[in-house]
Amino acid sequence: MKHILFFYIFCISSFVQIHAQSTPDELPQPHIRVKVGVKQNEVRLRWAVDQASAWQKANTLGFTLKRFTLVRDGKTLTVPEEKDLGQFFPAKQNQWEAIVNQNDYAAIVAQSLFGESFEVELGNQKQGELESILNKSQELEQRFVYALMAADLDFDVATLAGWGYIDKTVKPNERYVYIVNVNQNNTIDKGEALAIIEDKAPELPKPLDFIGIFQDKSVILSWEYIQLRDVYTSYFIERSEDGKTYSSLSDLPVVNMNSEAQKEAQNLIFVDSLQIANKPYSYRIRGKTIFGDYGPYSSIVSGEGRKKLEVTPRIKSAKVGDDDKITLEWDFPKENEVEIQNFELLYSPTDKENDYKVVKNKLSTNLRSVVTKSASRSNYYKIRALGKNNDHRESFSVLVQPEDNTPPAIPTHLKAKIDSAGIAHIEWKPNTEVDLEGYHIFRGNQKGEELMRITTQPIKQAVFNDSVQLANLNSSVYYYVTAVDFRKNQSQPSEIIEVEKPDIIPPQNPTFNKYEIKDGIITLHWYKSVSEDVALHQLYRIDIDEQNTAPKKIYETKELTPTFSFQDKELQSDKRYVYFLKAVDKSNLVSKESQRITLRSIDLRPKKVISNLTGTANTQKGRIDLIWKNQTNDITEIVIYRQKEGEKSSLLTTLNGQQNYLEDKNVTVGTKYTYLIKAMLSTNQPSTTEKITVEY
Repeated sequence: MKHILFFYIFCISSFVQIHAQSTPDELPQPHIRVKVGVKQNEVRLRWAVDQASAWQKANTLGFTLKRFTLVRDGKTLTVPEEKDLGQFFPAKQNQWEAIVNQNDYAAIVAQSLFGESFEVELGNQKQGELESILNKSQELEQRFVYALMAADLDFDVATLAGWGYIDKTVKPNERYVYIVNVNQNNTIDKGEALAIIEDKAPELPKPLDFIGIFQDKSVILSWEYIQLRDVYTSYFIERSEDGKTYSSLSDLPVVNMNSEAQKEAQNLIFVDSLQIANKPYSYRIRGKTIFGDYGPYSSIVSGEGRKKLEVTPRIKSAKVGDDDKITLEWDFPKENEVEIQNFELLYSPTDKENDYKVVKNKLSTNLRSVVTKSASRSNYYKIRALGKNNDHRESFSVLVQPEDNTPPAIPTHLKAKIDSAGIAHIEWKPNTEVDLEGYHIFRGNQKGEELMRITTQPIKQAVFNDSVQLANLNSSVYYYVTAVDFRKNQSQPSEIIEVEKPDIIPPQNPTFNKYEIKDGIITLHWYKSVSEDVALHQLYRIDIDEQNTAPKKIYETKELTPTFSFQDKELQSDKRYVYFLKAVDKSNLVSKESQRITLRSIDLRPKKVISNLTGTANTQKGRIDLIWKNQTNDITEIVIYRQKEGEKSSLLTTLNGQQNYLEDKNVTVGTKYTYLIKAMLSTNQPSTTEKITVEY
């Protein structure tokens, strides 16, 4: 028992989930899983450890099975009655040797328990070196999986391995809890299961949704798996050729081959080969439980394999006669006529698969020609042979065109645009003729010249991209389009369209010719740009005496007179300003800056900065009070002169630029005083002198 070949589609045991890709730190606590099968006078138990390493350890230490009676005659016992049902170990090796030659499942379990090595070959292919290394590295997992799988398929083998037991000491109307422990071990969690003994054992269910799809020399059998996966671990398929006598297709059961619960298939599928076509076959299935019990048979599925039609018609000629009548002739082997019901003639105006329609049906099996009438300028035909099993074969299509001297319609809605890379994007409304082959594009560089064709072959789509030289002197390109059909009939030209080239050259800049500075206003004069496509002129200013020296556009005009002028009035006195010009053309291309000019704003006109001057004689306090309002923050100081009546004026005092009042206490009763107030500005611009006379 050192080596065994096992040719079988296997399932993961119903007890376990395999953690072959997990590290030891990721594995959960090992656990004993227990299943119970209840009959009228006995309880059958199956248990298994759910991890490979723990399974190997448990087989060495053995299992202890105990039963606890919980309920009797509908009454719950105050203290459950405990009964030790024994300890269980795998049978000795010599006990296995007596049965392995007659039982493949026993051979698998024995090899898993006692074999020096455990290798699995699938099919009859020779195992490669890489597969051998992988097999050895996962040998414990293989022993574990195959042993539990084999025990699931044969309950007697499970009991021989110490993983199963039949309790025949049960009594009706009692409830039990069975607990399985690993001897002398506290690292493997115990397993437990509840059993309810009733007068009548529950019946096993029939397999669900059993169907068969009969094809050529095969049938696909399918049935529902998920709902009964906890009831049946395997299924057996039986076939009948007379609908009465059934025989099993194989001694081996059909089981689920998908071990991943999250990807588990809803249905099981089995494919059976059918040697004889058109012969009825019947199928039925039944499930087998983990305890070796067979369930009832499913419903019966019947049908017969169908022989596919393998011969295809071939159209050999298509002739156009008077009144656009078309005669089609085809070949089809005489000896294969018995396999078909009839012929059909299919027609399409486009040769697209979904456009074909049957125009003549139920053509006799011995017919080899048919006459039809042209339906359009282009007619595509096929001959279909309809098989007796409702399959069919179709010939290749042929194109039939009656004589046609009518050209396609003139293309319309032609438009185009040339981008900055020199690509002309041309498009138009597509023609609708079914025999249209395509379009030709014509181009010219000068208005009135003959346009030349630039396409060598008809283009299929109603769009075209042409490459244009932007550096040429001509500012426009001219196009028209013609349509052509498969008979080489060409339409009249479409309308000619003129397409302007994009402007990639910026305009020339304007130039200043003179300027004037008067009363704090700078007047600038300039000549227009010499470029023909100029659209507007712009004037920019920079306040170079300020921290922010960014240019500011102060004027823009779309007028295109030869000369321009602009008065800049929003200026401060004694400040420097830089001016320059730009031009913008119709394509929004901007010229370079003109020459820059720097000018200083000078305003010699006195500026009124003091207002609301009033004077009051305050005789109680012995003084004259002067009050005024400062109109700007640019005042650095205020100079005040006083003149007594009959005397010359003299400097009275100098105040700071924020003060707006004065108290003159050096006054004499009965005297008139005239005050002159003048503000000094930070811009050095002169200011007006304010005057007031007060009698004290």
